[in-house]
Amino acid sequence: MRAKYLRDEPGSNPEEISDLIGAVLETVSVGADVRHSQIVDEWERLAPGDWADATPVGVKEGVLLVRVSDGARASLLKYQTEPLVDAIERRIGAGVVTGVRIAVERSGYRENR
Repeated sequence: MRAKYLRDEPGSNPEEISDLIGAVLETVSVGADVRHSQIVDEWERLAPGDWADATPVGVKEGVLLVRVSDGARASLLKYQTEPLVDAIERRIGAGVVTGVRIAVERSGYRENR
């Protein structure tokens, strides 16, 4: 069950709080862009094709850092960054991600997903 916010206006329908948070944070000028965490949270629905096996780490200055399991996958994906950026723009918004950096996991290191 998701949290709902009910306006005091007669006849208004409850809205999900998660839908309102972005607008609220923008009005109070919070420095962090909540859309960055939305990319990580929605990765499974967001990532096209071969990107589904990659792990998003975060966004810094418009560059999305993605971790992959091996160099072969990194080589394949480096030529497929445009479809990923396009998918992010369609779902999250334009300008949130302007580039992609791919990092290969260190041997023996695997974060639980």
